[in-house]
Amino acid sequence: MSYEILSKPEEIYSKMLNDINLAKKEILLETYIYSNDKIGRMFREALIKKAKEGIKVKLLVDSWGSSAKKHFFKELTNLGAEVRYFKKLVYAFKIIGANHERNHRKLLLIDNQISYIGSINITSEGLDWVELVIRFDEEISLVFRRTFYHSWKRFNKDFKKRMRNIIHKNFKIIQDSPHEKHRYIENSYRKIILKAKKEILIETPYFIPSPIIRYAIRKAIKKGVKIKIILPENSDKIFMDLIRNNYLGRLYRNGVKIYFYPKILHSKLLIADDKYFLLGSSNLDHRSFIHQFEINLLGEHEEINTALKEYFVKQLSESKKFNYKIWKQRKNFKKFLEFFLNKVEKYF
Repeated sequence: MSYEILSKPEEIYSKMLNDINLAKKEILLETYIYSNDKIGRMFREALIKKAKEGIKVKLLVDSWGSSAKKHFFKELTNLGAEVRYFKKLVYAFKIIGANHERNHRKLLLIDNQISYIGSINITSEGLDWVELVIRFDEEISLVFRRTFYHSWKRFNKDFKKRMRNIIHKNFKIIQDSPHEKHRYIENSYRKIILKAKKEILIETPYFIPSPIIRYAIRKAIKKGVKIKIILPENSDKIFMDLIRNNYLGRLYRNGVKIYFYPKILHSKLLIADDKYFLLGSSNLDHRSFIHQFEINLLGEHEEINTALKEYFVKQLSESKKFNYKIWKQRKNFKKFLEFFLNKVEKYF
């Protein structure tokens, strides 16, 4: 199997653009954020070049997340490429609630052979962030193509039918769509955590564990499973950090080892017992579990697990331990703010 684990945005974009330039038949791009900035323009120009060569180009971007609007892609669409905006914004009194269901998936697929899945958007905003993307050069790309076209066809519809997970060899492609009860990603996290016998490693930019996940973590700790979680010291969303901080002391007291990475860590990763891995677009929070369309790859592959463990250990070596004493001494106003946001976050 031919694959690469990538974490540096500039390297990821460089490889993506190189693969786009080498495309012979088809380019499919699905992303939550497509920005009208330097990186967005670089991708647009590369796609325009391929469209002029007669290559089929399809872009599916989220209406909420993307600042690149229709006029940005005008030259591209005039050449025959197709650009669709997932669920255009509904202007209502409760604008956030009315627009909850977003497409948070990230895929780049080329010629039924090359595929990228992971955490990265198409934007200059996070060039100094740490991402996590896996690039495949093999037949699994055909399976990802099926998932892309499933999203492509339902881009402007209220589609109630659940998206099916897809098995491919030792991998499961987990497709999740908004639902209060049936939460495939959350359930996958729960099962992996409960199944673990020795060690669980987690990276996530936004950490708001649901009661189900907190229960699974406590059960794993009681069995003697060691759990390490790496979070960004400060993410790009301050209110998410405040909500997160409400949980850290209790998890620490339960035995979870928590570490803060000095830069923005945007990767999403879980490794269990050096045997299973889960990576993709989902954050470990309520929005990913309930309100968003997500795509993740669950795998049992020794070589990939080893590479991901090396990646995790590198981030761990650059991180500092959570200081419980300092957490206990934070100001009362901050504690109140954390408590208040924790109570209202489910409405956002």
